Formats: sequence, structure tokens, C-alpha cells
Amino acid sequence: MPIELLRVLLGLLALFFAYALGRTVARLRKYKRPLTKALTWVLRTAVCLFAVLWQRGLDVTSIVFLILSAATFGIGYYLEWRPRHVEEIHIVE
Repeated sequence: MPIELLRVLLGLLALFFAYALGRTVARLRKYKRPLTKALTWVLRTAVCLFAVLWQRGLDVTSIVFLILSAATFGIGYYLEWRPRHVEEIHIVE
């Protein structure tokens, strides 16, 4: 199995983990909970990004996944922090 395919798969996992980390950090700040909830997502994200960087260092693939991970973290944080739109239900009799 080519190593580049594994790097891409780990990079995609890092994107998902960074998104979940952003949502968790927003929840922690919003509800004043301890940081221990976010540590698992930090560890998962860091391990995946470290694995992407391990073999080849800073190349195009790793730089792209680092930038996208930061962006998905921000998106997850923003989507969790903003107020949700609640639609009103109109019952017609």
C-alpha cells in the first residue's frame, strides 16, 4: 500500500478531529466546563497531523492538511458558538 495514500487518510482523519476539537472548545468556553473533555480531541488531532508530517516533513500534502485542519477547527468553533436558528411551528386548525 502506498504511503501517500495512508498520509491522505490520516490527514482526512485529522480534519474530522480538528472539527470536533473546535466544537468541543466552543462548548467548554460557553458552558465553563473543564478542559479535560477537549484533551482527547487534541491528542487525536496531534497524532494524526504528526503522522502526516513523519515520513516526508513539510511538503505540499502536510502543509495543505495543516492549513485545512486549522480552518476546520475554526469552522467547528464558529458553528458551535453561534446561536442556532429555531424555526417556529405553526399549527393550522
